[in-house]
Amino acid sequence: MRDVVVLKKFGEPAYPALKPHQERIERSETRPCHSVINGENFHTLQLLRYLYRGQVDCIYIDPPYNTGDRDWQYNNRYIDEKDRWRHSKWLSFMEKRLLLAKDLLREDGVLIVTIDEHEVHHLGVLLEQVFPGRLLQTITIVMNPKGTGKINFARVNEYALFCMPKGTESVVTGLPEHEADMLTGKRHVEHVLQQDEDDAQEEAESELDDSEADDLVPELLADEVPLPFPREDLDLWELRHARRRGGESSYRHQRKNQFYPLYVDPEAGQVVRAGESIPLDQEPSFEPVDGLVPLWPIDKEGNQRCWRYIPESMQRKIDGGFVVLGQTSADGKSWTVNYWVQKTQRKKYKTVWWSTSHDAGTHGTSMLHKLLGDRTAFPFPKSLYAVRDTLLTVVRDRPNALILDFFAGSGTTLHATALINALDGGQRRCILVSNNEVAAKSSDRLLRAGHLPGDEEYEKHGIFWKATRPRCEAAITGRDARGKPVEGTYQGIDRDFADGFEENVEFYDLVYLDRDSVREGGEFSAIEPSLWLAAGGVGSRPTSDPGEPFAVHKESNYAILFDRKAFRRFLTQLRSNPQITHVYLVTDSESSYTQMRAKLPEDLHTSMLYRDYLANFRINTLEAYR
Repeated sequence: MRDVVVLKKFGEPAYPALKPHQERIERSETRPCHSVINGENFHTLQLLRYLYRGQVDCIYIDPPYNTGDRDWQYNNRYIDEKDRWRHSKWLSFMEKRLLLAKDLLREDGVLIVTIDEHEVHHLGVLLEQVFPGRLLQTITIVMNPKGTGKINFARVNEYALFCMPKGTESVVTGLPEHEADMLTGKRHVEHVLQQDEDDAQEEAESELDDSEADDLVPELLADEVPLPFPREDLDLWELRHARRRGGESSYRHQRKNQFYPLYVDPEAGQVVRAGESIPLDQEPSFEPVDGLVPLWPIDKEGNQRCWRYIPESMQRKIDGGFVVLGQTSADGKSWTVNYWVQKTQRKKYKTVWWSTSHDAGTHGTSMLHKLLGDRTAFPFPKSLYAVRDTLLTVVRDRPNALILDFFAGSGTTLHATALINALDGGQRRCILVSNNEVAAKSSDRLLRAGHLPGDEEYEKHGIFWKATRPRCEAAITGRDARGKPVEGTYQGIDRDFADGFEENVEFYDLVYLDRDSVREGGEFSAIEPSLWLAAGGVGSRPTSDPGEPFAVHKESNYAILFDRKAFRRFLTQLRSNPQITHVYLVTDSESSYTQMRAKLPEDLHTSMLYRDYLANFRINTLEAYR
């Protein structure tokens, strides 16, 4: 019976859960736990959607490049370059996963996909379709300075496509000047001087209009004028114009939600509040309201421009004291509006990265060989530093970021996350997903020898067991598969490979549960590891006893009510443990759940077991992916 396999059509509900491996890496008592999952990434994404919907800061993936060299499978078949539907199959494969990934991102979350020339254009169109209204930016990364032996051209680069939210605030943080120079490689002195001159000109054009500039309004610097920050920090702040003045995206029709009045109290010399934006076909009113004068973002030529922020964001700045009136117009009927912003010592990322640290041969293949002692474990791993620098664009100022990679490959993303944490002391958490695919040649050989998928002899040759897990273990512990210290030193940080990192990592297999058994409460032990992860994956993963009325896991930030008759005692425990963030209520009664939820603190993440778990996977039917 060992050869019997249960098959389901794509789109039929499956009910996945995580089964922890017995061994875990635990090198810190205070840090959260990274997760490395061995399983099909589509079903894993469905589970993660239940656990982390709208919570992921950065999704970084390096999917199959669809080169035609048997580098990926579709419906358990390798796709070669002669398949006339090769691109369509790849797009279908990616779309199903991106639709789920979309639900995982925070509002300010960023998706990053690395790709080469085979699918870069198709991918761009697909991202526009799946993420309408988001910004797309393509970065060129030189990862093979020697060039590949391709026909016509020696390719030295690949691409990273950034899918970012539209808004008035940048989600890509700048980088220190010395890192900016390193990221663009060695340059001639005149090139550096020209770039600095260009940067200065760009800043001047985007922030100021010389004919209307206030500079730093002198009267605002008087000692008696209150500031929204300590006066001794004045040299760290500067005033900028609140109305957009450049030629790009500064007009009303380009940002219709940013055309609204600011209400000014002329006597007090203050901006009091932000009004509401008006439709494009409505003319602005200049009539005073409650004694306040409306000020619209209209320049002296009569062009209808826009403010830098939407009304809600502008109001927060007004309430915080960051918005101030500047110079008064000659007729005394208008003012320049300024706002305080911290000076930055960072530079914007350029769209071409050329750094020796991004060489995939030296810092990818050779580094992986040091970690694993096996050059055949994984083909073409990314440079650790290329992945680090890519992640830093988003998570540099997010020390508690949640990062997801559902095409984990050799595990470079987790390694890079640990390296970033070591650089600044952050507690970023990473989730990796790898499906343990066996390379085409190895698979053919094993099948001929009678070893089938699922057999131990077959599975040990897959990516997860041969590369992903051992690489993560070696990176964190600093020891290779033989237990010997890994030789080498990291760039940009005083740390040897052998030092490892103070991080915690747990490994899981994706398993499938029976729906009826879940509904009857017979699968709680299989579901609980996922509940722990949803609450942050902190502390040692506990085990609850469903035979008890409830369980409150103080160190892990979650609690479970098994018997609703014990709700009052359960509520008392919650009130004395404010660190609890997630509560799971086991009940099959919607009304009981609603009544109990109403008595819980509003800021708690609350879920009804087992209804919410089952519903999450029922909605993922075939119709949703047609």
